[in-house]
Amino acid sequence: MGPDDAVDESKLTLCCAVCCANCSTGPFCGCSGKTGVCCLNCEMCCTPGAPCLPCGCFGPTCDGEGCCNAQAQICCVVLSAAFPCTDSVPIAVTVAGVTLYPKVGCCVPLKEIMER
Repeated sequence: MGPDDAVDESKLTLCCAVCCANCSTGPFCGCSGKTGVCCLNCEMCCTPGAPCLPCGCFGPTCDGEGCCNAQAQICCVVLSAAFPCTDSVPIAVTVAGVTLYPKVGCCVPLKEIMER
């Protein structure tokens, strides 16, 4: 959900999305999570190569990205949501890998929607 988190959103492919919530897959495997309100976040991460958190695998962080945000990664599946939508969780409508908004296509990379 940002430049220093465990998930590189630019490498994700959308599977399903409704407004500011989406499910996608990526070419990496790990376990991480982040949830936040305003600028306060709580993170956990067990993904190799990810930045260290204040308390090892867990920790509070302070970065303002929207009012509410959440992200969870289990293996290669990433679930993300934000309110309001953010650059890393853009508004989209995708059903079974077919994106209908903001760009029509099959297996659309999240990077293409983030660039809009």
